[in-house]
Amino acid sequence: MTRPLRVVLVTHDPFWRLGGGERTRNLALSWMLGQLFELHLYCLAPVGEGDRALLSRLRINATLHPALPEVAAGLHGLIDSTSAGACIFARIKLHALAMNLPPHVLRILDTHDLVSDNVTSRARVGLAPWDHPMDFEQEMALLACYDHVLLIQRDDHRRVAARLGPDRALCVPHPVSFARVPVRPQGRTLGFVGSAWQANIDGLDWFAREVWPRFRDDALEFHVWGTAGTRWKPPEDARIVRHGFVADYRAIWGAMDVAINPVRWGSGLKIKTVEALGHGLPLVTTTEGARGVENPDSANFCVTDDPLRFADTCLRWLDSPGERAQLGERAHALASRLFAPERCFVELITALRRAETSNKLTAR
Repeated sequence: MTRPLRVVLVTHDPFWRLGGGERTRNLALSWMLGQLFELHLYCLAPVGEGDRALLSRLRINATLHPALPEVAAGLHGLIDSTSAGACIFARIKLHALAMNLPPHVLRILDTHDLVSDNVTSRARVGLAPWDHPMDFEQEMALLACYDHVLLIQRDDHRRVAARLGPDRALCVPHPVSFARVPVRPQGRTLGFVGSAWQANIDGLDWFAREVWPRFRDDALEFHVWGTAGTRWKPPEDARIVRHGFVADYRAIWGAMDVAINPVRWGSGLKIKTVEALGHGLPLVTTTEGARGVENPDSANFCVTDDPLRFADTCLRWLDSPGERAQLGERAHALASRLFAPERCFVELITALRRAETSNKLTAR
């Protein structure tokens, strides 16, 4: 029996420990790869037996390899020992490793977002670049070094495909596949889920300063889940509840009645936005929070940068279980249509199957 294509995923982050949109993205990608191909994870962070056990509990079918002190030599050794035919790099910060691969190995970059977009967005609010500062032309020069580049949303894909071509630029959004959470008739809870990433903290600060004072209802509560809840310093208000990281998604999304995402800058696709829609929750977000969702409109969720409209929409939906039910149904349908796993991964699977077939023919 012919072995499946061996794929190496190189990551700087032990994403199986969960927490944050980037880790969620890598987890979904690895789960898919492990089901269809022989997957090897080459991790640049320290890992041990506990990490292997966690991968197993998460049903990630992959072999974990800690990076050697000589990182590049270790990667080459892994590729040689496994006869890997494709190597995927999680984010452009690993670019130097990708440039020294054997010529027969498919080079694939999962961008997560465009760094140049993030640089521009941060500059608008007076922040320096968080990592490799570059403009769009500089980024395209790097992306041109790869056989395939994965883009997480349609607008990113459109711009990169115009330069690299549709065969090299692949649109691979973040998949969601959740059951709808039930509507709670007496629900009065706003909810936010996010990491301690700077943009999340900034968005929460804006919400607390500009939107929260408009809520006078003593029964209304605002709950924050994720590591953002441990870092964010909210105003003194008993109605604001911070939970920290909780692994049970169903418990998180099922405990809120209206989801919010007040992020004001960033790039790529906001995983928390996609997951709120995927759980069938009414969502109020900003223009940045809706980035990457095709044709957002009021029939599915509310997009506004105006604090008054943000607050009024939240209150109206909290007061109307019937409207929340209708919005939730439409949001879940939208997520199922745009972010179904079989749709999100099809272009990448096709490219890897093509490489698999090529490898088999070469072996003959």
